[in-house]
Amino acid sequence: MAALYTPTEKGFDARLEAIDRCQVGLLRELAGDLGSRLTLKGGMAMRASFGSLRLTKDIDFDRDESIQQATLKKNLERLLVRAAGPAGIRDPKVEITKDTNTTVRARLQGALPDGTDVRFDVEVSGRRAPDKANVRAEIVTPPARYSMAPFPVQTYTNDALAAMKIAAALSEQRNAPRDLYDLRDLARANADPTLILSRQRSELIGTWANNALGKLEMLSYGLAQQELLPYLPPGDRGELTEDAWVDATLAVAESIQTWCAGALRLQEVQDAAQQHQVREQRS
Repeated sequence: MAALYTPTEKGFDARLEAIDRCQVGLLRELAGDLGSRLTLKGGMAMRASFGSLRLTKDIDFDRDESIQQATLKKNLERLLVRAAGPAGIRDPKVEITKDTNTTVRARLQGALPDGTDVRFDVEVSGRRAPDKANVRAEIVTPPARYSMAPFPVQTYTNDALAAMKIAAALSEQRNAPRDLYDLRDLARANADPTLILSRQRSELIGTWANNALGKLEMLSYGLAQQELLPYLPPGDRGELTEDAWVDATLAVAESIQTWCAGALRLQEVQDAAQQHQVREQRS
């Protein structure tokens, strides 16, 4: 069971608490409507199931193919507006900002009573059906102030979250310090994505291992101050010094290299077993 903390009690401002409350409310509504056909991932999965201290800018899901695109869009628009009210977001407006064969992205915009602008995105991807071995059911306990009962949600295992974060962190199209921060937390929690990584092409695994440190070093401390620290509890921000960030970079790079090396060894074992089986069948 994951018990969520109240953002303002950790020093966050009312805007971020309103966003978090709306996100948690939306998660509860979607989980109630679609159940295991929707799998939570990304930053909200880290908060709602892993217990990360980091708040999230957006909320992301993978969906089962049985969910119709048109139905999904209507549900997002309706449930975002419904979740906005209890969060204190006035005049909520929802815009579909992406609508492809695989992905729907919706943006909620509104304002707090003092006029502060509030916005965040929700993205639902249908590129692939989640592997059942990589998902888990979790009970989310919202902060007492949100006046929501605990609710179940389907999300990914720590191993699967780590594999996704590796792909994100080492992507040439992405430079997000939160990926490094999340991988640090997942490694500390003994996540082991070796088996999942072994299903990738060996060339890609080797590239990840070779490029891990160089790519992570591009996530500078200055960038982390701009993009990550505002989403960490103010009382904890002082712990993430430049030296601590460098240490995290080196530790995460080493973890990625270890996981990738294990994945390549596993592929070798599997290949040898297959070759032995072929020889046995021929003899």
